[in-house]
Amino acid sequence: MKAKNLLIILLPFLLFSCTKSPKINFTWLEGKWVQSNGEANFHEEWTIVNDSLFEGRGYVVDGIDTLFSENLKIKNDRERLFYCVEMATGRIAEFKLISEAPDKLVFELPENDFPSKIIYTKKSDNEMEVVLEGIDNGSKVKDELFFKRQ
Repeated sequence: MKAKNLLIILLPFLLFSCTKSPKINFTWLEGKWVQSNGEANFHEEWTIVNDSLFEGRGYVVDGIDTLFSENLKIKNDRERLFYCVEMATGRIAEFKLISEAPDKLVFELPENDFPSKIIYTKKSDNEMEVVLEGIDNGSKVKDELFFKRQ
C-alpha cells in the first residue's frame, strides 16, 4: 500500500520532468535576408541566442529612409514555439507554431486579421519564401515575399 501511495505522489513529478521544451532546430533562418520589389527593400535579420530563442528584426528601406520596423522573436514557452512580433506601437502579437518541417515553419494567430498565418519556407541555402495570409478589408489576402541571403 505504501509503495502505491508513493507512486501516486511521484507520478506527476516523473511525468513533468520527462516533458521537454521544444527546441528551435531551424538554423537555416539565421542571417541577413533581403526582398526587393523594385521600390523598397524588406529586410529580415535573425540571430540564434540559444536553442530556445531566436531574435530578429524586420524593416523596410526606401532609399535611405526606413519606412517600417519591427522586432521579432521565435521562442518557446516550455510547451510550444511562438513567433512574436513587437510593432513600433509596442503591441506584441504571438503566433503559435502549428506545423514544422526541416524546411518549413507555419505560425498562426487566428484572431489577427492580417496576417493570421505566417509561413517560412527554405527554398535553398540562400533563398526563402515568406507567405502572409489573412483577411484585409473583408477579403482573403495572400502576400508572397521571396528573400535572398545577403
